Amino acid sequence: MLHFDLEPIGFERLQHELGASDRQVRLAFNRALNRTVSRLRMLSSKGLQSELGLRRAAAMRRRLKSIRVRGAGGMTEARLWYGLNDLPVSEFKGRARRTAQGASFQGGPVRGDFPGAFVAKPGGAGRRTIFSRVKAARLPISEETLAIKDKADTFVEDQVFDQLEDILWREFRRDLEARTLYSVGG
Repeated sequence: MLHFDLEPIGFERLQHELGASDRQVRLAFNRALNRTVSRLRMLSSKGLQSELGLRRAAAMRRRLKSIRVRGAGGMTEARLWYGLNDLPVSEFKGRARRTAQGASFQGGPVRGDFPGAFVAKPGGAGRRTIFSRVKAARLPISEETLAIKDKADTFVEDQVFDQLEDILWREFRRDLEARTLYSVGG
């Protein structure tokens, strides 16, 4: 988990510069934090879709959760949770092919070989994907999965969380200026 601390000196300086009350600062920070988390979720889902070569962004959106916790003094703490378990082969752009040893998946940045597996259409319709037998018998079968954790971790740390502080300060400053200008939450 990545942890970020913000300097309270920056909050106090901006508060005195704009003539804002403590309540306005607290309200502006909470709103800026909510907007920042929402923006980071959007950047993560869109960015991971292209980085991993996923067919739909919904595959990642379902795995991104934001958690808000009310902290001491009315300030809110936010956490982003990424579900980076392996994804089924059918979620990726690319082609499943039969090989002499089983099956392979090629396309985009994620690739994989699956010995003893076979290529078929799920339920007789849709795109071809890779299945393997759970037991020695003909049924049951399960769809093969590809690991995404390493690529996703690298992308999130390098591309998404680098923007966290800039987004938060921009949202905080904009909201606090509006609150002081229009005397909201004073």
